[in-house]
Amino acid sequence: MFCVDVPASLDDKSLLNFFGGWRWRTDLVPPVQINFDTCDFVAPYAVTLFAAYSLWLREVKRCHLSFKASPNTVAGNYLIQSGFLELMGETSFPASVARPDRTVRLSRITRSSEIPGFAKSVMDILQIDDEELAGAVKYSLIELLRNVVQHSGSAGGGVAMAQYYPKTGLVEVCVADMGLGIKATINEAYPEIDTHLQALKLATLPHVSRTFKAGGYTSMSDNAGLGLFFIKQITSLSKGSFFLGSRDALVDIWGDKEGQQKKLYWHAKAGGWPGTFAYLQLRRDTIGEFDSLLTVCRRLAAEAQKYPSELALDFIEGIPELGDLDELVIVSVKLFEEDVEQAAKIRDEELLPSMKAGTMVVLDFDGVQFATQSFVHALMYKVIRDGQNIGSTLSIANCSKSTREAVMAVAAYAKIGEKET
Repeated sequence: MFCVDVPASLDDKSLLNFFGGWRWRTDLVPPVQINFDTCDFVAPYAVTLFAAYSLWLREVKRCHLSFKASPNTVAGNYLIQSGFLELMGETSFPASVARPDRTVRLSRITRSSEIPGFAKSVMDILQIDDEELAGAVKYSLIELLRNVVQHSGSAGGGVAMAQYYPKTGLVEVCVADMGLGIKATINEAYPEIDTHLQALKLATLPHVSRTFKAGGYTSMSDNAGLGLFFIKQITSLSKGSFFLGSRDALVDIWGDKEGQQKKLYWHAKAGGWPGTFAYLQLRRDTIGEFDSLLTVCRRLAAEAQKYPSELALDFIEGIPELGDLDELVIVSVKLFEEDVEQAAKIRDEELLPSMKAGTMVVLDFDGVQFATQSFVHALMYKVIRDGQNIGSTLSIANCSKSTREAVMAVAAYAKIGEKET
Protein backbone atom coordinates (compact mmCIF):
# COMPACT_ATOMS: atom_id res chain seq x y z
CA MET A 1 0.00 0.00 0.00
CA PHE A 2 1.25 3.46 -0.90
CA CYS A 3 0.85 5.89 2.02
CA VAL A 4 0.52 9.66 1.59
CA ASP A 5 1.51 11.36 4.86
CA VAL A 6 -0.19 14.73 5.15
CA PRO A 7 2.11 17.60 6.30
CA ALA A 8 2.29 18.29 10.04
CA SER A 9 0.49 21.64 9.90
CA LEU A 10 -1.88 22.97 7.27
CA ASP A 11 -3.05 26.22 8.86
CA ASP A 12 -3.57 29.44 6.91
CA LYS A 13 0.02 30.57 7.48
CA SER A 14 1.23 27.37 5.79
CA LEU A 15 -0.75 27.89 2.58
CA LEU A 16 1.99 29.49 0.48
CA ASN A 17 4.70 27.02 1.47
CA PHE A 18 2.28 24.13 1.02
CA PHE A 19 1.31 25.36 -2.45
CA GLY A 20 4.90 25.87 -3.46
CA GLY A 21 6.34 22.63 -2.15
CA TRP A 22 3.68 19.93 -1.98
CA ARG A 23 3.48 17.61 -4.97
CA TRP A 24 0.06 16.16 -5.75
CA ARG A 25 1.05 12.76 -7.12
CA THR A 26 -0.96 11.72 -10.17
CA ASP A 27 1.03 8.52 -10.80
CA LEU A 28 0.13 6.57 -7.64
CA VAL A 29 -0.21 2.79 -7.81
CA PRO A 30 -3.19 1.55 -5.78
CA PRO A 31 -4.07 0.79 -3.11
CA VAL A 32 -3.41 4.22 -1.57
CA GLN A 33 -3.94 5.47 1.97
CA ILE A 34 -4.01 9.17 2.89
CA ASN A 35 -2.75 9.50 6.44
CA PHE A 36 -4.05 12.51 8.40
CA ASP A 37 -2.60 11.24 11.69
CA THR A 38 0.64 12.98 10.71
CA CYS A 39 -1.20 16.33 10.72
CA ASP A 40 -1.77 18.52 13.80
CA PHE A 41 -4.12 21.06 12.21
CA VAL A 42 -5.96 21.30 8.90
CA ALA A 43 -7.58 24.49 7.58
CA PRO A 44 -10.58 24.70 5.21
CA TYR A 45 -8.40 25.25 2.12
CA ALA A 46 -6.47 22.03 2.81
CA VAL A 47 -9.62 20.00 3.49
CA THR A 48 -11.09 21.23 0.20
CA LEU A 49 -7.94 20.48 -1.81
CA PHE A 50 -7.59 16.98 -0.37
CA ALA A 51 -11.29 16.35 -1.03
CA ALA A 52 -11.00 17.34 -4.70
CA TYR A 53 -7.80 15.30 -5.04
CA SER A 54 -9.26 12.23 -3.33
CA LEU A 55 -12.42 12.23 -5.46
CA TRP A 56 -10.28 12.55 -8.57
CA LEU A 57 -8.10 9.60 -7.53
CA ARG A 58 -11.15 7.44 -6.97
CA GLU A 59 -13.32 8.43 -9.90
CA VAL A 60 -10.84 9.33 -12.63
CA LYS A 61 -7.80 7.20 -11.77
CA ARG A 62 -9.97 4.36 -10.41
CA CYS A 63 -7.70 4.16 -7.40
CA HIS A 64 -8.65 2.13 -4.32
CA LEU A 65 -8.37 4.75 -1.60
CA SER A 66 -8.61 4.72 2.20
CA PHE A 67 -8.04 7.27 4.96
CA LYS A 68 -6.33 7.17 8.31
CA ALA A 69 -7.56 9.71 10.83
CA SER A 70 -8.08 9.74 14.59
CA PRO A 71 -11.34 11.41 15.66
CA ASN A 72 -9.77 12.55 18.95
CA THR A 73 -7.16 14.73 17.22
CA VAL A 74 -7.80 18.32 16.09
CA ALA A 75 -7.27 17.42 12.43
CA GLY A 76 -9.30 14.23 12.60
CA ASN A 77 -12.19 15.94 14.35
CA TYR A 78 -12.26 18.66 11.71
CA LEU A 79 -12.34 16.08 8.92
CA ILE A 80 -15.56 14.86 10.55
CA GLN A 81 -17.13 18.27 11.20
CA SER A 82 -16.29 19.60 7.73
CA GLY A 83 -18.02 16.64 6.08
CA PHE A 84 -14.81 15.37 4.46
CA LEU A 85 -15.10 11.78 5.65
CA GLU A 86 -18.81 11.65 4.89
CA LEU A 87 -18.17 12.94 1.37
CA MET A 88 -15.59 10.19 0.96
CA GLY A 89 -18.18 7.60 1.98
CA GLU A 90 -16.36 6.66 5.19
CA THR A 91 -18.96 5.23 7.58
CA SER A 92 -16.72 4.00 10.40
CA PHE A 93 -16.24 7.46 11.92
CA PRO A 94 -18.55 9.31 14.35
CA ALA A 95 -21.28 11.50 12.88
CA SER A 96 -20.68 15.23 12.72
CA VAL A 97 -22.62 17.80 14.72
CA ALA A 98 -24.51 20.18 12.43
CA ARG A 99 -23.46 23.84 12.92
CA PRO A 100 -24.93 25.73 9.92
CA ASP A 101 -24.14 29.03 11.65
CA ARG A 102 -20.42 28.19 11.48
CA THR A 103 -19.80 25.55 8.84
CA VAL A 104 -21.03 25.00 5.29
CA ARG A 105 -19.91 21.42 4.93
CA LEU A 106 -18.03 20.14 1.92
CA SER A 107 -20.31 20.00 -1.09
CA ARG A 108 -19.80 18.70 -4.59
CA ILE A 109 -20.59 21.24 -7.28
CA THR A 110 -21.34 19.38 -10.50
CA ARG A 111 -24.39 21.22 -11.89
CA SER A 112 -25.47 24.85 -12.03
CA SER A 113 -28.58 23.96 -10.02
CA GLU A 114 -26.37 23.13 -7.01
CA ILE A 115 -24.74 26.55 -6.89
CA PRO A 116 -27.50 28.79 -5.43
CA GLY A 117 -28.01 26.54 -2.40
CA PHE A 118 -24.34 26.61 -1.46
CA ALA A 119 -24.14 30.38 -2.00
CA LYS A 120 -27.21 30.90 0.20
CA SER A 121 -25.62 28.87 3.00
CA VAL A 122 -22.51 31.06 2.85
CA MET A 123 -24.63 34.21 2.88
CA ASP A 124 -26.49 32.90 5.96
CA ILE A 125 -23.12 32.79 7.75
CA LEU A 126 -22.00 36.22 6.51
CA GLN A 127 -25.23 37.88 7.76
CA ILE A 128 -24.97 41.03 5.62
CA ASP A 129 -27.94 43.26 6.50
CA ASP A 130 -27.75 45.49 3.43
CA GLU A 131 -29.78 43.69 0.76
CA GLU A 132 -27.98 45.24 -2.19
CA LEU A 133 -24.53 44.61 -0.79
CA ALA A 134 -25.50 41.03 0.05
CA GLY A 135 -26.66 40.63 -3.54
CA ALA A 136 -23.29 41.76 -4.87
CA VAL A 137 -21.38 39.34 -2.64
CA LYS A 138 -23.73 36.50 -3.53
CA TYR A 139 -23.35 37.31 -7.22
CA SER A 140 -19.56 37.04 -6.90
CA LEU A 141 -19.78 33.69 -5.12
CA ILE A 142 -22.17 32.31 -7.73
CA GLU A 143 -19.91 33.42 -10.57
CA LEU A 144 -16.92 31.80 -8.87
CA LEU A 145 -18.74 28.50 -8.51
CA ARG A 146 -20.24 28.68 -11.98
CA ASN A 147 -16.73 28.77 -13.38
CA VAL A 148 -16.11 25.31 -11.90
CA VAL A 149 -19.19 23.87 -13.57
CA GLN A 150 -18.96 25.58 -16.95
CA HIS A 151 -15.28 26.04 -17.65
CA SER A 152 -13.01 23.86 -15.52
CA GLY A 153 -13.36 20.69 -17.59
CA SER A 154 -13.10 18.80 -14.32
CA ALA A 155 -14.57 15.31 -14.27
CA GLY A 156 -17.10 15.35 -11.45
CA GLY A 157 -17.02 19.15 -11.08
CA GLY A 158 -15.46 20.60 -7.95
CA VAL A 159 -15.88 20.82 -4.19
CA ALA A 160 -16.55 23.80 -1.95
CA MET A 161 -16.94 24.60 1.75
CA ALA A 162 -17.06 27.57 4.12
CA GLN A 163 -16.10 28.10 7.76
CA TYR A 164 -16.82 30.92 10.23
CA TYR A 165 -14.45 31.65 13.13
CA PRO A 166 -16.27 33.75 15.78
CA LYS A 167 -13.07 34.80 17.60
CA THR A 168 -11.53 36.42 14.52
CA GLY A 169 -14.70 37.23 12.59
CA LEU A 170 -13.30 35.51 9.50
CA VAL A 171 -15.48 33.61 7.06
CA GLU A 172 -13.33 31.39 4.85
CA VAL A 173 -14.68 30.03 1.57
CA CYS A 174 -12.78 27.59 -0.62
CA VAL A 175 -13.62 26.00 -3.96
CA ALA A 176 -11.34 23.63 -5.86
CA ASP A 177 -11.38 21.47 -8.97
CA MET A 178 -8.98 19.10 -10.72
CA GLY A 179 -9.73 20.52 -14.15
CA LEU A 180 -7.88 22.16 -17.00
CA GLY A 181 -6.61 25.18 -15.13
CA ILE A 182 -7.11 28.86 -15.89
CA LYS A 183 -4.56 29.05 -18.72
CA ALA A 184 -6.37 26.44 -20.82
CA THR A 185 -9.63 28.35 -20.43
CA ILE A 186 -8.05 31.74 -21.09
CA ASN A 187 -6.30 30.42 -24.21
CA GLU A 188 -9.66 29.96 -25.94
CA ALA A 189 -9.91 33.74 -26.21
CA TYR A 190 -6.26 34.71 -25.65
CA PRO A 191 -4.01 32.16 -27.39
CA GLU A 192 -0.97 34.41 -26.84
CA ILE A 193 -0.92 33.64 -23.09
CA ASP A 194 2.09 31.38 -22.53
CA THR A 195 2.31 30.84 -18.76
CA HIS A 196 -0.06 30.10 -15.88
CA LEU A 197 1.15 33.26 -14.13
CA GLN A 198 0.16 35.41 -17.11
CA ALA A 199 -3.23 33.69 -17.17
CA LEU A 200 -3.81 34.55 -13.50
CA LYS A 201 -2.89 38.18 -14.16
CA LEU A 202 -5.39 38.39 -16.98
CA ALA A 203 -8.19 36.48 -15.27
CA THR A 204 -8.51 38.96 -12.41
CA LEU A 205 -8.88 41.99 -14.69
CA PRO A 206 -12.40 43.29 -15.40
CA HIS A 207 -14.19 42.40 -18.65
CA VAL A 208 -11.15 40.50 -19.82
CA SER A 209 -11.14 36.82 -18.94
CA ARG A 210 -14.25 35.78 -20.89
CA THR A 211 -14.53 32.84 -18.55
CA PHE A 212 -17.81 34.01 -17.01
CA LYS A 213 -21.26 34.71 -18.41
CA ALA A 214 -23.64 37.39 -17.22
CA GLY A 215 -26.33 36.42 -14.78
CA GLY A 216 -27.11 36.04 -11.10
CA TYR A 217 -27.18 39.47 -9.54
CA THR A 218 -29.49 41.23 -11.99
CA SER A 219 -28.31 44.79 -11.38
CA MET A 220 -24.91 43.62 -12.66
CA SER A 221 -26.34 41.48 -15.46
CA ASP A 222 -24.30 43.27 -18.11
CA ASN A 223 -21.03 42.82 -16.23
CA ALA A 224 -19.82 39.61 -17.81
CA GLY A 225 -16.25 38.88 -16.78
CA LEU A 226 -16.51 40.67 -13.44
CA GLY A 227 -16.79 37.64 -11.15
CA LEU A 228 -13.15 37.39 -10.06
CA PHE A 229 -12.70 41.15 -10.32
CA PHE A 230 -15.51 41.83 -7.84
CA ILE A 231 -14.31 39.12 -5.47
CA LYS A 232 -10.81 40.58 -5.21
CA GLN A 233 -12.24 44.08 -4.76
CA ILE A 234 -14.74 43.03 -2.07
CA THR A 235 -12.16 41.04 -0.11
CA SER A 236 -9.48 43.74 -0.20
CA LEU A 237 -11.87 46.65 0.51
CA SER A 238 -13.21 44.79 3.55
CA LYS A 239 -9.65 44.01 4.72
CA GLY A 240 -9.91 40.35 3.80
CA SER A 241 -7.80 38.28 1.43
CA PHE A 242 -8.16 36.23 -1.73
CA PHE A 243 -5.94 33.45 -3.04
CA LEU A 244 -6.29 32.10 -6.57
CA GLY A 245 -4.11 29.20 -7.65
CA SER A 246 -3.82 27.30 -10.92
CA ARG A 247 -1.10 24.80 -11.79
CA ASP A 248 2.25 26.39 -10.85
CA ALA A 249 0.99 29.96 -10.23
CA LEU A 250 -0.80 31.64 -7.34
CA VAL A 251 -1.88 35.22 -6.69
CA ASP A 252 -2.27 36.49 -3.12
CA ILE A 253 -4.47 39.61 -2.83
CA TRP A 254 -5.33 41.30 0.45
CA GLY A 255 -6.48 44.60 1.92
CA ASP A 256 -4.42 46.58 4.43
CA LYS A 257 -5.83 48.51 7.40
CA GLU A 258 -7.08 51.25 5.07
CA GLY A 259 -8.62 48.76 2.66
CA GLN A 260 -5.94 49.41 0.02
CA GLN A 261 -5.39 46.43 -2.24
CA LYS A 262 -2.04 44.62 -2.03
CA LYS A 263 -0.91 41.84 -4.32
CA LEU A 264 1.85 39.24 -4.67
CA TYR A 265 2.43 36.48 -7.22
CA TRP A 266 3.94 33.11 -6.34
CA HIS A 267 5.48 30.48 -8.58
CA ALA A 268 5.61 26.89 -7.40
CA LYS A 269 8.98 25.48 -8.36
CA ALA A 270 8.21 22.01 -7.02
CA GLY A 271 4.49 21.92 -6.26
CA GLY A 272 1.37 23.79 -7.34
CA TRP A 273 -2.19 22.56 -7.81
CA PRO A 274 -3.26 20.38 -10.77
CA GLY A 275 -6.48 22.32 -11.41
CA THR A 276 -7.77 25.61 -9.99
CA PHE A 277 -8.65 26.71 -6.49
CA ALA A 278 -9.91 29.92 -4.93
CA TYR A 279 -9.73 30.75 -1.22
CA LEU A 280 -11.58 33.76 0.19
CA GLN A 281 -11.15 35.17 3.68
CA LEU A 282 -13.94 37.66 4.35
CA ARG A 283 -14.19 39.68 7.55
CA ARG A 284 -17.85 39.44 8.47
CA ASP A 285 -18.04 42.53 10.69
CA THR A 286 -16.07 44.72 8.29
CA ILE A 287 -17.89 43.73 5.14
CA GLY A 288 -21.24 44.33 6.79
CA GLU A 289 -20.25 47.81 7.96
CA PHE A 290 -18.54 48.93 4.76
CA ASP A 291 -21.40 51.04 3.39
CA SER A 292 -19.41 52.33 0.43
CA LEU A 293 -18.15 48.94 -0.74
CA LEU A 294 -20.86 48.39 -3.32
CA THR A 295 -20.54 51.96 -4.56
CA VAL A 296 -16.81 51.45 -5.06
CA CYS A 297 -17.41 48.20 -6.95
CA ARG A 298 -19.93 49.86 -9.23
CA ARG A 299 -17.56 52.74 -9.93
CA LEU A 300 -14.76 50.31 -10.74
CA ALA A 301 -17.06 48.38 -13.07
CA ALA A 302 -17.98 51.59 -14.89
CA GLU A 303 -14.35 52.66 -15.11
CA ALA A 304 -13.44 49.24 -16.45
CA GLN A 305 -15.67 49.92 -19.44
CA LYS A 306 -14.42 53.47 -19.98
CA TYR A 307 -10.76 53.21 -18.97
CA PRO A 308 -9.49 49.66 -19.40
CA SER A 309 -5.88 50.86 -19.72
CA GLU A 310 -5.73 52.16 -16.14
CA LEU A 311 -7.39 49.12 -14.62
CA ALA A 312 -5.23 46.76 -16.67
CA LEU A 313 -2.25 48.05 -14.72
CA ASP A 314 -1.08 45.38 -12.33
CA PHE A 315 0.43 46.85 -9.13
CA ILE A 316 2.20 44.24 -6.97
CA GLU A 317 4.14 44.26 -3.69
CA GLY A 318 7.15 42.24 -4.75
CA ILE A 319 8.93 40.49 -7.61
CA PRO A 320 7.51 37.09 -8.62
CA GLU A 321 9.98 34.26 -8.17
CA LEU A 322 10.09 32.18 -11.33
CA GLY A 323 11.96 28.98 -11.86
CA ASP A 324 13.27 30.15 -15.23
CA LEU A 325 14.57 33.73 -15.18
CA ASP A 326 14.21 33.89 -18.97
CA GLU A 327 10.45 34.07 -18.39
CA LEU A 328 10.76 37.39 -16.56
CA VAL A 329 12.32 40.76 -17.42
CA ILE A 330 12.95 42.92 -14.33
CA VAL A 331 13.69 46.61 -14.83
CA SER A 332 14.99 48.46 -11.74
CA VAL A 333 13.70 52.02 -12.16
CA LYS A 334 15.98 53.28 -9.35
CA LEU A 335 19.02 52.76 -11.63
CA PHE A 336 17.86 55.52 -14.00
CA GLU A 337 15.59 57.54 -11.68
CA GLU A 338 14.38 60.78 -13.33
CA ASP A 339 16.64 60.24 -16.37
CA VAL A 340 14.06 60.87 -19.08
CA GLU A 341 16.34 59.99 -22.00
CA GLN A 342 17.39 56.68 -20.44
CA ALA A 343 13.76 55.90 -19.59
CA ALA A 344 12.76 56.36 -23.22
CA LYS A 345 15.65 54.17 -24.37
CA ILE A 346 14.75 51.34 -21.97
CA ARG A 347 11.12 51.67 -23.02
CA ASP A 348 11.96 51.22 -26.70
CA GLU A 349 14.77 48.68 -26.39
CA GLU A 350 13.57 46.50 -23.50
CA LEU A 351 9.95 47.01 -22.49
CA LEU A 352 8.11 47.12 -25.79
CA PRO A 353 10.10 44.31 -27.51
CA SER A 354 9.73 42.01 -24.49
CA MET A 355 5.99 42.63 -24.21
CA LYS A 356 5.54 42.12 -27.94
CA ALA A 357 7.26 38.75 -27.57
CA GLY A 358 4.82 37.85 -24.77
CA THR A 359 7.46 37.94 -22.02
CA MET A 360 6.36 39.09 -18.58
CA VAL A 361 7.93 42.43 -17.58
CA VAL A 362 8.18 43.90 -14.07
CA LEU A 363 8.92 47.59 -13.57
CA ASP A 364 10.45 47.69 -10.09
CA PHE A 365 10.09 51.10 -8.39
CA ASP A 366 11.77 49.92 -5.18
CA GLY A 367 13.71 52.83 -3.67
CA VAL A 368 11.88 55.45 -5.76
CA GLN A 369 9.92 57.55 -3.27
CA PHE A 370 8.58 60.01 -5.81
CA ALA A 371 8.48 59.99 -9.62
CA THR A 372 7.62 63.03 -11.69
CA GLN A 373 4.90 62.70 -14.27
CA SER A 374 7.31 63.64 -17.07
CA PHE A 375 9.62 60.76 -16.12
CA VAL A 376 6.74 58.28 -15.90
CA HIS A 377 5.43 59.61 -19.22
CA ALA A 378 8.78 58.94 -20.91
CA LEU A 379 8.94 55.45 -19.45
CA MET A 380 5.35 54.30 -19.78
CA TYR A 381 3.17 56.39 -22.12
CA LYS A 382 4.03 54.40 -25.26
CA VAL A 383 4.00 51.17 -23.26
CA ILE A 384 0.41 51.75 -22.17
CA ARG A 385 -0.68 53.16 -25.51
CA ASP A 386 1.11 50.70 -27.81
CA GLY A 387 2.17 47.83 -25.57
CA GLN A 388 0.78 44.49 -26.64
CA ASN A 389 -0.87 42.18 -24.13
CA ILE A 390 -0.38 44.72 -21.34
CA GLY A 391 -2.80 42.90 -19.03
CA SER A 392 -0.82 39.69 -19.12
CA THR A 393 2.75 40.92 -19.60
CA LEU A 394 3.26 44.05 -17.46
CA SER A 395 3.44 44.35 -13.66
CA ILE A 396 4.50 47.37 -11.60
CA ALA A 397 6.19 46.54 -8.31
CA ASN A 398 6.91 48.40 -5.06
CA CYS A 399 5.25 51.71 -5.94
CA SER A 400 4.86 54.47 -3.39
CA LYS A 401 1.44 56.10 -3.24
CA SER A 402 2.60 59.21 -5.09
CA THR A 403 4.36 57.21 -7.80
CA ARG A 404 1.29 55.04 -8.28
CA GLU A 405 -0.83 58.16 -8.77
CA ALA A 406 1.65 59.43 -11.38
CA VAL A 407 1.45 56.11 -13.25
CA MET A 408 -2.35 56.18 -13.18
CA ALA A 409 -2.38 59.76 -14.46
CA VAL A 410 -0.15 58.82 -17.40
CA ALA A 411 -2.36 55.80 -18.10
CA ALA A 412 -5.45 58.01 -18.23
CA TYR A 413 -3.67 60.47 -20.52
CA ALA A 414 -2.54 57.63 -22.80
CA LYS A 415 -6.13 56.43 -23.08
CA ILE A 416 -7.41 59.92 -23.93
CA GLY A 417 -4.64 60.31 -26.51
CA GLU A 418 -5.62 56.95 -28.00
CA LYS A 419 -9.20 58.18 -28.43
CA GLU A 420 -8.05 61.36 -30.13
CA THR A 421 -5.82 59.66 -32.71
